Amino acid sequence: MSVVVISGGAGEIGRALAEAYAADGAHVHVVDRSDAAHDVADAVGGTAHIADTADPASASVFAGIGAIDVLVNAVGVWPTLPIDELTPEAWGGFARVNLDSGYHAVWGARDGLRAARGAVVNITSAIALKGHPQMVHYAAAKAGVIGMTRSLALALGPEGVRVNAVAPGLIATERNLSVWTAEQREAFRATRALPIDLTVADVVDSIRFLASPAARAITGQTIVVDGGTVLH
Repeated sequence: MSVVVISGGAGEIGRALAEAYAADGAHVHVVDRSDAAHDVADAVGGTAHIADTADPASASVFAGIGAIDVLVNAVGVWPTLPIDELTPEAWGGFARVNLDSGYHAVWGARDGLRAARGAVVNITSAIALKGHPQMVHYAAAKAGVIGMTRSLALALGPEGVRVNAVAPGLIATERNLSVWTAEQREAFRATRALPIDLTVADVVDSIRFLASPAARAITGQTIVVDGGTVLH
């Protein structure tokens, strides 16, 4: 039985990933600071771990799991803030959640990933590649995730561990519907090469591909899942 660890597993993407991997017969570990991790884990027959991955101490949670076939880092917060409200203190807090949390997970899981010759998929954002005037904190941290992904691929690749990233555009989630107005969502949609709405399933399918044997020769890459707004 393969072991899948989802950091940020109580979120919408994390829940969908847990359901998909459990349906394949994997044992899923759901890591999240929210007690909702128990609900997700119970629903799929997995194991819940309550931990704030922005805290370096959370690395011990991942270290205690053992061999890990797939690690997905799906932690992120993205409130919009004008530059005059983005204080240095707020900047540091967002960086810990959106960037540091992924490193804490990989650091803790590194021996488990080596043991299974596993795969890591980090969730970054298309915003990291194009910027946004009210998401300076988020774009910067998620750009850091891309650099971290490339470097971890080089650091862990000799031991058979692959590290990739998925950069979603504006996905139709409850959280995004609450952040962006209908007009703003339509403006995002108008920039796409494909006239489609982006779903959680689009992101989940991309993550599962990168973590699968079908992508055995792919590492250090960032796949943009945004309908063709960012072309790189």
